[in-house]
Amino acid sequence: MTNSVFFEEQASASLNELQSGFRYVEIESNSAVSFRHKDLHYLVFLLEGNALASYNEFKNIPVGHSELVFFPKLSDALVTTISPCKMIVFSFFALKTSCEKHAFQSYWRLFPDIVHKFDTLPFRTPLSEFFDLLALYMQTNINCVQLHELKHQELFLILHTQYPKEELANLFYPIIGKSIDFRTLIIDNYLKIHHIDELAEMSGMGRTNFDSKFKEEFGTSPHQWILKQKARHVRNNLGEPGATFSDVMRKYNFNSATHFTRFCKQQFGCTPTELVRQIRKSESDPNTEVKIY
Repeated sequence: MTNSVFFEEQASASLNELQSGFRYVEIESNSAVSFRHKDLHYLVFLLEGNALASYNEFKNIPVGHSELVFFPKLSDALVTTISPCKMIVFSFFALKTSCEKHAFQSYWRLFPDIVHKFDTLPFRTPLSEFFDLLALYMQTNINCVQLHELKHQELFLILHTQYPKEELANLFYPIIGKSIDFRTLIIDNYLKIHHIDELAEMSGMGRTNFDSKFKEEFGTSPHQWILKQKARHVRNNLGEPGATFSDVMRKYNFNSATHFTRFCKQQFGCTPTELVRQIRKSESDPNTEVKIY
């Protein structure tokens, strides 16, 4: 039997306001660890044990001890422990410094055509030593805003200097871009708006300039990109135990069953009922893929 564990921030109000921090956690085997704060990115560092990591269409990627994995905000992320695990979970709302933003923008320029593969990275020196000391801090209640701020900067310094840029480009693929601030604005708000003009207004641009910048950043029009993201969310939500069509329709603002059926036919080439059958088949047969048109 699998235990359900919801990872939530256990910090003081000041740390919650900071929207960034490290947590040391020990999880028993056969536990499903999910992340309720969809507005945060998560880096999970497995210190001991073995687990499976999933998010969105990527399912059950093995994660071993001394490996790390990244979950972007708004993803349906899950870590299922195979054995007892010790891990450090680092959550952050956005890149903090100009150096971090510059580095992430440089990955986009170096690898504009990279094909993203959700995968793990191994710990490299001095990452293990960094986490040994950080875990000791957490276990002995040495825990304050300044510590988390400093360790945030130190962690990204280690990553940027000790890992090949191509590996980091793949790991952080969902959040790298030509303009980090513009990409962050879109990712933070696209599920909250009812019309694309609202995003253009948030960006301080007219619609023509906004559409041009959007296509330069994401490679397609705002309308097509948002439809693709919505399709991914719908597909993932329908795969959750106990999910109903009415729940998904309400969550993603479908105003009728006809509207929802038309959307599924356009995006998946099938009805909602047929889509659920495909999802269940894909989960029982890992070689079966549900295609998003």
